[in-house]
Amino acid sequence: MTDYKALEKQIQDQARQWLESGEVKYVIGFEKGDNSPVCRPVFIYKPEDAGKLAWGPLCNNNLTKYLVEEVQIKPKKGEEPDLRPVGIVVKPCDSKTIVELMKENIVPRERVKIIGVISEGTINPKALDKALKDVPLDKIAGIQILDGGDNFTIKYDGEPLSVPKDELLNGKCKVCVVHNPVVYDIFVGDKVTQIDKDEFEDIADLEAMSDEERYEYWKEQLSKCIRCYACRDTCPLCYCEECVFDRTKPYNWNEKTVDLPENFFYHMVRAMHLAGRCVDCGGCERVCPMDIPIRKLNRFLLKRAKERFKVVPGINVEDKAMFGDYDIDDPGEGIK
Repeated sequence: MTDYKALEKQIQDQARQWLESGEVKYVIGFEKGDNSPVCRPVFIYKPEDAGKLAWGPLCNNNLTKYLVEEVQIKPKKGEEPDLRPVGIVVKPCDSKTIVELMKENIVPRERVKIIGVISEGTINPKALDKALKDVPLDKIAGIQILDGGDNFTIKYDGEPLSVPKDELLNGKCKVCVVHNPVVYDIFVGDKVTQIDKDEFEDIADLEAMSDEERYEYWKEQLSKCIRCYACRDTCPLCYCEECVFDRTKPYNWNEKTVDLPENFFYHMVRAMHLAGRCVDCGGCERVCPMDIPIRKLNRFLLKRAKERFKVVPGINVEDKAMFGDYDIDDPGEGIK
């Protein structure tokens, strides 16, 4: 069982040490919300503030998005850039994102100091709301969540709740097979045994559909899209300074109107841009206000990248990009 408080203490101590020594400019991590039990991103600049850093199953964000913004910031004219590394706290799936960002020469390894923390799953806030429906509103922000093996124990000023993990975990965590960070400077926690299971069992229904059925399925799902671009804006691998969907010159690739053809074009192009790169952190689906199963689309291509081209993103920085390499043994035309 995971001792979240012990992990939290190690994270705080390491962040404090880095800040006191000046090894890092600041540390990106999580802190507890004021009016919600869900943790939010925080930037720690002073050693005395390291105690704000929190850790637990409600640390959902992929904080590596902020690393991309850090390296893209240009110093003001006449200013010398501060090239000290930035500290960051990452879950295993977030650490896989850093591998992809290093592989694509977006985040240099020397610009980041990584506190990699074990994780056996994060909690879906919507599922938590459902589990807490009988808990008084004024008690919810102060709940404490403990790992109880197959269950989460939720403590508040009342009778503790025991909820099966399967009812609360994010969808991506139910199929994840990587529970240890893959790149780090400091490893926090005891290494978890990797799980041997079918990591694509959640898209079996999609694969069982005919082409026509699959088209109808996505037509129904994507007709809900309001083109808020939250999925794009939260994705750390959507790092272009100017997105093709924001350009109007020299070509207007996609209209701003919300209709099915334009929605299809947006989501298909974005899925292809992520093919062989997406590490399935689940951020896109988490922030979608219309509950579109975006991960299913990404994972459909992720499985094909693995089966056809032996590409598993986020594991080895020496691996070549799927669309940046050629192999004579690559499958040819007519593959299904």
